[in-house]
Order: sequence, then C-alpha cells, then structure tokens
Amino acid sequence: MAEELSRIPEVPARLVFMGGQATEARARVIERSAAWRHSQVMKDMLILLLLPVAIIPPHVWGLIVLGIAFIRAFNHNREYRTLLSLRGPCPKCGIEQEFSDVGRMGNPHKVTCANCKWDSYVEVSRASSAT
Repeated sequence: MAEELSRIPEVPARLVFMGGQATEARARVIERSAAWRHSQVMKDMLILLLLPVAIIPPHVWGLIVLGIAFIRAFNHNREYRTLLSLRGPCPKCGIEQEFSDVGRMGNPHKVTCANCKWDSYVEVSRASSAT
C-alpha cells in the first residue's frame, strides 16, 4: 500500500478555515473515471446476483446484505475523487500534521484538526492521474 501510495504524485492543496484563513498543503488525489465508477458499481451489483444462490429461503441477514450492496453501489457511483493523503498546517492553530480524513472526497471535503478539533475544508486542483 505504501509503495502504491508513493507512485501517486502530490498536488498542491489549500486548507480553508471558515473565517477565510487558508494554508497551503499537499495532497495525493486519484481522479476516478466514469469507467472505474461503473466497474465498481457492477462489482457491487454482483453481490445482488449471487444473493439468491446464497439465501434459500430468504433470511433477515440477506436483506442486510442487499442493503449493503445498494449502499456500496450508490457510494461508488458518487466517487469522483479519492483523497489518499493530506498533510499541511491547520489554518486555525498552525500545527503541521497528516490529516486522517481520507477516502471518497466530498465537495467540499471537510477535515478535522487533531490539535484544535476545528473543521477546515480542502480545495485541490484537478489531479493528473486517473484510475
């Protein structure tokens, strides 16, 4: 995982605090193509196709798996960008840190400072790599 992460180039980012304060940061972001999103949705929907084979007769846990498959498919369909890492100083307290709020990037994407516990928003220019 660390080797794969090091192959993704860091791009400039900004951490913006609600008062307009901003600091420069570095982020690793993967731009997700429509083909990637559709393939992930198809993998999630495969769970739905295998569900009748695994459940005869249907049980309550089958409905739970069905719900999880729909939620995963919905979330993968909305994943236009994936934030792999983010490091920089908090715009509120100035502490340099590695932020742990990574994963599917929202618009705007909120991160929380480990020191002062205030929320900031990440602004990242379009990354060049697509997977």
